Amino acid sequence: MDDKPSKKAKIDATSSVDPARLVKQCMGVMGELMAIDISEPFNVKVDWKGLGLNDYPKVVKHPMDLGTVKEKLRTGKYATTTEFAADVRLVWKNAKLYNQEGSDIYDAAASLERDFEALFAPVPRGPLRTNDSLAKAKDIVKQIRKLPNADAFNEPVDWEGLKLDDYLDVIKEPMDLGTILRRLDGGSHYSSVDAVYNDLELVWRNAMMYNMEGSAVHEAARKLKTLAEKRFSDLLRESGEGGALDASRPKEITFEMKLALVESANELTSKELYGVVYIVTQNSPTAIASTGEEEVEIDVDTLDHDAFVLVDRYIKDCLAKRKLKKRA
Repeated sequence: MDDKPSKKAKIDATSSVDPARLVKQCMGVMGELMAIDISEPFNVKVDWKGLGLNDYPKVVKHPMDLGTVKEKLRTGKYATTTEFAADVRLVWKNAKLYNQEGSDIYDAAASLERDFEALFAPVPRGPLRTNDSLAKAKDIVKQIRKLPNADAFNEPVDWEGLKLDDYLDVIKEPMDLGTILRRLDGGSHYSSVDAVYNDLELVWRNAMMYNMEGSAVHEAARKLKTLAEKRFSDLLRESGEGGALDASRPKEITFEMKLALVESANELTSKELYGVVYIVTQNSPTAIASTGEEEVEIDVDTLDHDAFVLVDRYIKDCLAKRKLKKRA
């Protein structure tokens, strides 16, 4: 038998990202791959005990084989085509990690790796499981986008065109309803309703953070936030989630929370502190205790509930971004 994949089971690259169709296509890839002569050692788990490979578990931390991949695919263990492909690639990675370059197994793994990529290339990227909860979340986002007061949130803020030069100083993670909907359409970005709700919360939080309390945009965001909470509450409970809903707004601002906010604020740069002042000025101006030529004092005790939540989230976003930069 030829050790190259046949061309009789071509995959239609223009097919939709219907999960059932994608599973069928991926199963076709596995069938082609496992039928190649040289794939035989990779079709089953490595019998390291029987082969006397006592150091195998020490070298290969995450064993994988094509038979296991096929079974996981058949039983719906993979959420996306990306997860499926990652496990297949792990088979080759392990083989090349454990076996010496130039050995039969190493060369077979390298050859099969090329065969897999050729077979997998035409397969559309997308979900391998139907998620009814995410479909319902998508419908809710669509409904919200159609509301008259949602116009300002439907696409990314054109801060350059609107000459909002300080926008990115205040808003660390821009988000809009159009982006959320496109991510839902893509099918592979969100794995839970919680994740969708978190991004929705980000839309409202950003708008309330940047725009003055009482302004049209601030008020629209506040009303849409309340509406989204109501629409998503049942869906989150149905799907066994709800963490985002519970964590999005603390019921009471405690002394410990205020102390933690002050301590965290002390870690901010001067530029980041400008964002804090901006948020307080826009949302709770009475909390500005005093202003000098070089510094502004904010009375945390007089911050109203919503303003405190916005400031707290802004500070956490700033510190989280800094940690990510350090890791990079």
